[in-house]
Amino acid sequence: MARRNPSSMSEDGQVSEAEPITPALAESLERTEMLQEQLKSSERLNEYYNAVVAELRASLEQIEAEDRMS
Repeated sequence: MARRNPSSMSEDGQVSEAEPITPALAESLERTEMLQEQLKSSERLNEYYNAVVAELRASLEQIEAEDRMS
């Protein structure tokens, strides 16, 4: 893997125009992009599952409350 000069990267992790894009760098950038997309997908799934669990807990609490009342 080609080493990169950290000063040639911007704060958001993008490579500056001063550094030539080598095949290794291109592959690294593709993998980084793929991993970022996977992270976003995982975060969306995590948010969805948290919402589902919250709904299930609320439903169970409501059922328990109704059972106590009867």
